[in-house]
Amino acid sequence: MLAVIGQVLVALAICGLLRPWVLAAFAAIALILFHAETRRRGGVSAFLRDSAPPRETVLLIPLAILALYPPIAFDETLYHLPFVRAIATSGTINWVANLRFPIFPQLHEALCVPIFLLFGDTATHFVAVAEVLLLAGIVIAWPRQRTAGILAAALVLGNPIVMQIGTVTYVDAALMLFIAAGAYCLDRHPAAAGFLLGTACSVKYLGWYFAAAAFVYVLLFGGNRRRDLPLFAGTFVLAVLPMYARIVALTGNPFFPFLPKVFGASAWTMALPSSTDPLSSTLRLFWNVTFARDQVGLQPPYSPLFAIAVLITFIAAVRNRRAAFLSIVCIGYIAIFTFLPQDSRYLLPLLPLVSVAAAMTIAPLLSKRMLTALSIIAIAPGLAYAGYRLWRQGPPPLNATQRRQYLEAHIPEFRALERRSAGRIYVCGAEQLNYYGGKDFLGEVIGPFANETVFRNAKNADDLSRALKPLNVRYLLISRRHCRTGWQRLPAEPSFERVYADDGAELWRLHPPF
Repeated sequence: MLAVIGQVLVALAICGLLRPWVLAAFAAIALILFHAETRRRGGVSAFLRDSAPPRETVLLIPLAILALYPPIAFDETLYHLPFVRAIATSGTINWVANLRFPIFPQLHEALCVPIFLLFGDTATHFVAVAEVLLLAGIVIAWPRQRTAGILAAALVLGNPIVMQIGTVTYVDAALMLFIAAGAYCLDRHPAAAGFLLGTACSVKYLGWYFAAAAFVYVLLFGGNRRRDLPLFAGTFVLAVLPMYARIVALTGNPFFPFLPKVFGASAWTMALPSSTDPLSSTLRLFWNVTFARDQVGLQPPYSPLFAIAVLITFIAAVRNRRAAFLSIVCIGYIAIFTFLPQDSRYLLPLLPLVSVAAAMTIAPLLSKRMLTALSIIAIAPGLAYAGYRLWRQGPPPLNATQRRQYLEAHIPEFRALERRSAGRIYVCGAEQLNYYGGKDFLGEVIGPFANETVFRNAKNADDLSRALKPLNVRYLLISRRHCRTGWQRLPAEPSFERVYADDGAELWRLHPPF
């Protein structure tokens, strides 16, 4: 159902109709259908009883609490929330030139728009919470033996990185959900599998790898290939067509801004920073994602049981053809990972798949009591991380003053941004402030407003002022942490007037004319 809702919202946004009045009309229709369904099932209480999630999902309560903190994760304020705001403001998925990626697959962002319009930016975190809740339900229901499903869910939720991704406006929870749901349906409903995996591709480009793997799976293991393959392919195309047609219409490149040698380069083309030593990186991968996180994007760690689950899947491949196929998928994906930016988030799509495979492999070998104990051990790291986060961050902000104080404490450049008045602002080294900077925010590492473009020919404050004035910039914000030292020293009187400075940033105002 979530995939269908996401596709409907994407279709509305492509048509420029993702407006509050349209959403209100759809909500009214949904309430009418809900009323009819509850009457058919014997009333609201019976409907809720039949639709209740597994009782084990009460363990996701820490996710809901962590989701109450204001947005501070780098990518969510860099471009995910700006995408959400742009869609909510305009009613359409369009080109946003001042973002690091002006256009991307945006199904998850479209899912966030109604919540954003009703309750604001922090509430969009609960879309990810819902996605992790649904993922847990799928993983629990997957094995025939319920205790094996509980163990598989514990293996997923026991990873601290899942507790992080499930509480911020990133797309990775949605990607995990739709890939896992698609894989779950492969042996049951090929048409649903194709639609779900196509939806995963409309969330993030990485979904294409798993869609291709699923196509091969249907070809090799499908019960009726003549029926299953067309069903899978047809619904897959139906799911990817809206989002990718929009991307092609705007850029001519279905994977913008990647594959420049095929579709042509642009100002947003950049080299992917992959591992300098792929073999060593692959051999150390599971150590890095757990213990050496500085090597893989400094994300929260994976549980050590993730590596063990992958190993169990490889062992099961000796006797089980499906486990052998999943092992090949894992090996291929890990090989691709070495050529991607080294960010451990990119491994998340493998997590539910190997967790289910490992749980189904070891469940027949253990008693129910041992499986319960192992499930508690498996989920403990995730719950411990959630408790650690709550202890470190304190109670979630409950009002505007507490929210501002929280943002000032966690984003070093935020105080400087607050001191700016009306007018366009350009930033150096603080591009993650894009969401809080609003529509008059410029400054990035790539694109037409890249720092390198503005600063590279500036030898003094006058040169820098002349470079900024064609952009109609009134303010310049310099991050002390991330703006290059030489560039930090350029703004000076009389071309600039210092408005504010602290340990995090400096805010300068350009002298007229702007």
